[in-house]
Amino acid sequence: MIPIEVITVNKEDCKIAVIGGGLSGLVIAEGLQKRGYRNITVFEKAERIGGKLYTIWHREKSHELGAIFGLPSQPYLKSLMKRLNIKADGPKLSRTNYNTKGQKIMPISKEELRDFINELDRLPHVLEMYKSFRKSNIENIEPALMLPFSKWCDIHEFRILKTIYTQYFTIFGLGNIEEVPALYVLRILNYENLMSFMELPEFITWKNGVSSLTERLSQEIRDIRLGQKVVDIILSDKETLLVKTELELLEFNKVIITAPLEQFAYLHLWDEDMRENLKNIKYQSFNVYGFIANEIPKGCGCILENLSIDQNGHINIWNSRWDEEEGEGMTMVYAYNPPKNTKIPPLDIIKNDLLKLGVENPRLYQAKSWKHCPYVDTNTLENGFYDKMEEMQGKNNIFLGGEIMSTLSMENCIRYSIDLLNRFF
Repeated sequence: MIPIEVITVNKEDCKIAVIGGGLSGLVIAEGLQKRGYRNITVFEKAERIGGKLYTIWHREKSHELGAIFGLPSQPYLKSLMKRLNIKADGPKLSRTNYNTKGQKIMPISKEELRDFINELDRLPHVLEMYKSFRKSNIENIEPALMLPFSKWCDIHEFRILKTIYTQYFTIFGLGNIEEVPALYVLRILNYENLMSFMELPEFITWKNGVSSLTERLSQEIRDIRLGQKVVDIILSDKETLLVKTELELLEFNKVIITAPLEQFAYLHLWDEDMRENLKNIKYQSFNVYGFIANEIPKGCGCILENLSIDQNGHINIWNSRWDEEEGEGMTMVYAYNPPKNTKIPPLDIIKNDLLKLGVENPRLYQAKSWKHCPYVDTNTLENGFYDKMEEMQGKNNIFLGGEIMSTLSMENCIRYSIDLLNRFF
């Protein structure tokens, strides 16, 4: 790896811009302050902090319009919660599998159970072969991990695990395992997380919602500027960085970008290879709907029949986190975008699905469309995407974070952000 030259400035005088007010940006900004940096400014283009940690309220109860839960197998998340004095005091939430009519079903047949156990026993030994998983930053990727996860499963003869991963990966809007490289699937849903889903299907939730994490972090950060979209970053003659928003032009010594990086593919300070690299980042189109209705289904339900691509647009998951509600209540519903040639409006598809589940009088309360789970495809990985990203770390005193660098999940965002601070600050 090419050594990275980083211009050092006294911590008390060093001005650092953090672009992006999601979990990664806030963990980094708060971490910099704890390390003695005094001049930290967070820029967030939205009018709220938190990114995909997005809690809404109905009748004084919290509901999640973005991330839903954490897992007991996630030490960085639990450590952050402990440090911020935030307890896992939300409603108990465990997932159950259903068909489209609301009938409970088994994830695999009894006949497949023995083979499944054998595959599950082999999985940690196979994963041990892949040394690149040991670091939070992505480098020295083994060729097999660049292949779509489905092909990776075929290589290692994981026939039933392929189905199980679909039920825990695809169902949460993370993508189709026939397309998404194994690198992302196995970093997001590693062996410990998979076992946490299967052995202890109770998730970490918060009474005041997942946004309590980012709200608590933001209280520690002195300078957060909301509604400030960064439109350019310019290298000055003094080798400082000019951050231009729609309202201001401010000078900094260093910049850390945690917002979606493809939004900055146009920057003139990148070379042409970097601009093309960033244009290759892809996303899932995933939607969350909050419905008020009568006879809402209880708990967290997953509709396995809707996981094939031709069923995109139909409900993957519902989450009715407050089971004690009687009569009218709220349920959150999650679904991919429907195919472009679908003639039925997306909202009508969702309402029809809810009616089949026995829900009465569903009406939309709030909705959010997400560009979800960033990744690059096999060809882009093979062409050295992450080698280029690592090469650019610290060049012109710009550093790269966020979901494409960490891979999705609160745990991975926290882990990578802390590692970025340890490596460069």
